[in-house]
Amino acid sequence: MAKKIAAVNQLRPKIVSQNLVDLEEMSKRTSKNTTYNPQEVSSILQLFVEGCIAALQAGETVKIDGLVTMSPNMKVGGEVDIALRGDRAAIAGLNNPQLWTADKVSNHANLSKDSGELVSLWNTRHPDDPVA
Repeated sequence: MAKKIAAVNQLRPKIVSQNLVDLEEMSKRTSKNTTYNPQEVSSILQLFVEGCIAALQAGETVKIDGLVTMSPNMKVGGEVDIALRGDRAAIAGLNNPQLWTADKVSNHANLSKDSGELVSLWNTRHPDDPVA
């Protein structure tokens, strides 16, 4: 018998990464809209990253308006990571269905299905291994 979480996870829609945009690429893209060259923008962005890290190390929360709020977060046992909260406007912009075409989303046909519908689909496709 298949577990519900495994069936839903296999059939649910997932965004397929299109590309990795690193600091160098972001510098190139940003410089096109300015009088700065990509190397200058890269230096500024690197300073910005270093400033964000220093603020987090000081226990401060860093808010990048329109994108994300970052806070240092301590787990049980003392391990520290970074908690990220996406800006509501940025998230709203990502929730535009026109962005998520079949070439960007695996299981695109299941985009509007809830977990119950995905379990039914699993059971139809896998009668020998139904969800309990």
